[in-house]
Amino acid sequence: MKILLFLSFCSFGLSGQQATGVAFQRAAFADLLAQAQREEKLLFIDAYTTWCGPCKMMDAKVFPDTAVAEVFNGRFINAKFDMEQGEGKALAERYSVAAYPTYLFVNGEGELVHKAVGYIPKSALLELADVAISDQSLGAMKERYEAGDRSPDFVSHYARTLTTNYEQAQADRVIGEYLEGAADWSAPENVSLILDSPGELGGSRMNFLISHAGEVAKTSGDRVYGVIERALVNDYHRSNRKRSLVAPEEIQPYFEAQAPALTDRLLPRYAMMFYQRQNDMPAYLSLAADYYGKFPSSDYAELNTLAWNFYEHSSDTEQLTKAIEWAKKSVELRPYYPNLDTLAWLYHKTGQMDKAKSTARLAIEYAKAESLDYSETEKILQ
Repeated sequence: MKILLFLSFCSFGLSGQQATGVAFQRAAFADLLAQAQREEKLLFIDAYTTWCGPCKMMDAKVFPDTAVAEVFNGRFINAKFDMEQGEGKALAERYSVAAYPTYLFVNGEGELVHKAVGYIPKSALLELADVAISDQSLGAMKERYEAGDRSPDFVSHYARTLTTNYEQAQADRVIGEYLEGAADWSAPENVSLILDSPGELGGSRMNFLISHAGEVAKTSGDRVYGVIERALVNDYHRSNRKRSLVAPEEIQPYFEAQAPALTDRLLPRYAMMFYQRQNDMPAYLSLAADYYGKFPSSDYAELNTLAWNFYEHSSDTEQLTKAIEWAKKSVELRPYYPNLDTLAWLYHKTGQMDKAKSTARLAIEYAKAESLDYSETEKILQ
């Protein structure tokens, strides 16, 4: 989608693209900081690239909105910088911009106050504007942390916010410092932090997960196996300078040496990934049906992905029946648009049209609430 630009620009440097929406100023970064200081406002930066699809969606659907414009034009100095051109390159490095779009809230001193990433619907962007000037901003949480707050709920929220916004090194430091003083790593709140930031293979946090995987799974679900598997696979391929996934039989001895008690869980997971990457879907489907029959998942996102893979690649009645069970369990754990859409299409594929249509209508309700595109789901209702 190409975003059409207005042909005329205001003389004081606003982008004509947003003449009826958020007023993005065209000025040097230093001048914008000076203006932010004078007006005692935060500088809001839309960090974009010309090839970024979600960036274009923000320009087309969100920034022109009247309610968004009223808040951002009244509360912030607004600017856009292409992260691959001009000053944008230095800003990307300075503020650790690793995904697009990234939204930066910076004070007049150039200090990062808050940050967010990705396409954000109108209502959520308005909430972000409130967070940026609240005690929930990254800047405020950093001050609170540095002042000595180590309460588990706060540390968890702070670390997750850092991780979500591609500040993983800082998140790892925060979690590591907190866990050093934690007496019981098996407490659910501490397990959650370790899963968010497991550290390097051979480190104390990863060793804890490998040694206590079964216990962790009972309280925090099957995510622990995915965390361990990724760490082992990444270490093996990096150590052996492998640029692509090796065959399951090649990596099996490594799994057995590093996590012998978990090999029966980890090796099939790796094999599924391997065959999926090889586009050998019959092998993948057979392994997945066997694995998840033996080790049922309690992760709603994993179950949804699994069910969708079977919808796309299987025509076997027995396999599709299992996929419906997985999708239904995913919805029971946490209903949201993706898993409701998956369940609707599985019903459709198996000829259960009444269930397909009722589930599709519910999926569309969730999509509307989250400002998501549901045009494909509507096809079920036609």
